[in-house]
Amino acid sequence: MIEASPSHCLAEPAFSWRLMRAAEAAQVHRLHREVLAHAPQGMVRPDELGHFERHAAAQGRILCCHADGELVAYGVLGMDSPAVDHMAQLLGAGADGRARLCVLDGAASLPEWRGRRLHCAAIAERVALGRELGRTLAAATVAPENMRSLRGLLLEGFSVCGYAIVYGGLPRLLVQRDLLLPTQEWRTARRVAHGDHEGHRRALADGLQGFHCWQDQHEQWYVEYGLAPGA
Repeated sequence: MIEASPSHCLAEPAFSWRLMRAAEAAQVHRLHREVLAHAPQGMVRPDELGHFERHAAAQGRILCCHADGELVAYGVLGMDSPAVDHMAQLLGAGADGRARLCVLDGAASLPEWRGRRLHCAAIAERVALGRELGRTLAAATVAPENMRSLRGLLLEGFSVCGYAIVYGGLPRLLVQRDLLLPTQEWRTARRVAHGDHEGHRRALADGLQGFHCWQDQHEQWYVEYGLAPGA
């Protein structure tokens, strides 16, 4: 797993990622609840302790990030869970796609440790782990208003390919990345304000995919939608 210390400040600790042990599920759940308590309603899906216990091995894996022995972030990777089955259906992945599909099924970092790219690291670490385990199609869901997560996913090569109401009524963008394909070079067709749910649906219905986040002079965020060459 990655170990890195920010070069601009030698006093800061190194961040190390490793697989969660089954006995640590309750600790990770406490971090999740702390983050959930400070998140806007609907932004973060509330998960019970069982979600983390099941992903210790049976349904997937969980990666934990520590700094000087303190748990500061985590990322859940689903492989054999109902959520992965549902995502395969939403994406129309088929049997072959389901066999190589993994889902980034939740991540969080303590507020005091944000600004150190831990969310992007959690994405990259889980994608790398999925590849090691033979899962070469990665997917995730993200609230359109959750710019930190959406930006991180698009920066890591994911693209917005769908929109769905999931988790008992929460609107989510569906994103995926096929690790067997080369990096795409996109052509912008339109920009959609990040919170414009109908705009996202229209762009997707027109066969476009979201590939980049852009901010205007008024600090308003947009998702750029377009076509890959040859599409």
